[in-house]
Amino acid sequence: MFDKDAKIRPEDAETIIGAGVKVEGTLTAFGNVIVKGHVSGSVETKNEFHVEDGALIEADTTAQDAYIAGEIKGNLKIGGKIELAKSAKINGDITCRVMSIEEGATFNGHCAMGNTASAE
Repeated sequence: MFDKDAKIRPEDAETIIGAGVKVEGTLTAFGNVIVKGHVSGSVETKNEFHVEDGALIEADTTAQDAYIAGEIKGNLKIGGKIELAKSAKINGDITCRVMSIEEGATFNGHCAMGNTASAE
């Protein structure tokens, strides 16, 4: 079961893409990012990346840690831990150190994980 307290609180996010917002292009951040809307292009953050239920990411993504409850079409390079909630839909490859998948999540792609997997 996922630690609900581990999710980013809105007040701890540097960037929030709202449910009615569509972003196209390159999204680069150093802090926590929460996406509730639609992002296409590429995403990079040096911290946590959260994709809420109902959000759509059509981008390759690089982050330190990630919590995914929405849909991602693209590859993910996660330096630490990625958590896939039961509503997550991933179509792409994942590179991470640790992965947690809740029953009901969909993941179509390849995965490289462990200490030798690097998001660099």
